[in-house]
Amino acid sequence: MFPSLLAEGKVPINACSFVKDHLRAAAKASGVQIADGQRFGLHSLRHSISNWLVNKGKVEPKTVQALLRHSQIQVTLDLYTQGDGHETRAAQGAYLAAVGLEGRMIQ
Repeated sequence: MFPSLLAEGKVPINACSFVKDHLRAAAKASGVQIADGQRFGLHSLRHSISNWLVNKGKVEPKTVQALLRHSQIQVTLDLYTQGDGHETRAAQGAYLAAVGLEGRMIQ
């Protein structure tokens, strides 16, 4: 997918070179906040895509598991997907509305 220009496309670009020269710069240019020295690489994309597919894309977790080639769904859900703050608040709001406490904040 990403050919090495030095090898005239005969082999893929080295992953470290790709991250350093292209991926990190593109992520920063698109607004991703990456501190100097912070780990960021191709594996970060796996976490990002899993999280986005489940929370924003509404893709079934089993489908995401297959895409990431995890042998167990728990790996996908526990390690690669985090909860979505907006959806959590929406769920809490729906519950409060259902029990007649809409608009109230419970702590």
